[in-house]
Amino acid sequence: MQKQAYHHGDLANALIKATVSLLATKGAATLSLREIARVAGVSHGAPAHHFGDKSGLLTAVATKGQGLLGEALLESQINIPSAGMRLNKAGQVYVRFAIEQPAFFSIMFETELINPLDNEYIASCAIPRSVLTTCIRDVAGKKKLNARQVNASLARLWSLVHGFSVLWLSGNFGDPDDLELLDSILFDMLNLKNLKSWTR
Repeated sequence: MQKQAYHHGDLANALIKATVSLLATKGAATLSLREIARVAGVSHGAPAHHFGDKSGLLTAVATKGQGLLGEALLESQINIPSAGMRLNKAGQVYVRFAIEQPAFFSIMFETELINPLDNEYIASCAIPRSVLTTCIRDVAGKKKLNARQVNASLARLWSLVHGFSVLWLSGNFGDPDDLELLDSILFDMLNLKNLKSWTR
């Protein structure tokens, strides 16, 4: 394969893009830096030179994925006046992201394959957590939640949307491409009455 020339900064993006492309068809554990380099059209030593090792590259992919999820969640909160609707929308966007970006989603929380202590990764994870936490506090309204209540509610919401995403992608609720069914399930699952009960 003819090697491509990259300007400074483009190589990292090319390697991340190649990794995401491979993740769409195979598991992260079976990927090799040489294979990623081949798909990216760069020298076989380029991934290690830029990211150090496979974990470093996968951490960069996970960081980008968390960033994209954070951006989507932040955007989902714009111009929605109701706290319940904002929380509902955040849950929908989380699931939609998992469905539309399965390659990113497959590596974003794989702490055995990435470096969860990487500073950039930690910073990228803070955005989705912040949006979901804000939604929970807003739904609680005048009721002041302590840290334990907030963390418990966050765990319930996050587990709900993340677990559902994994099950949906695996076809446990029918055809994963049936978006009408998906919307119907999400509407009932994220019903405001259920969400409010979490903050009691």
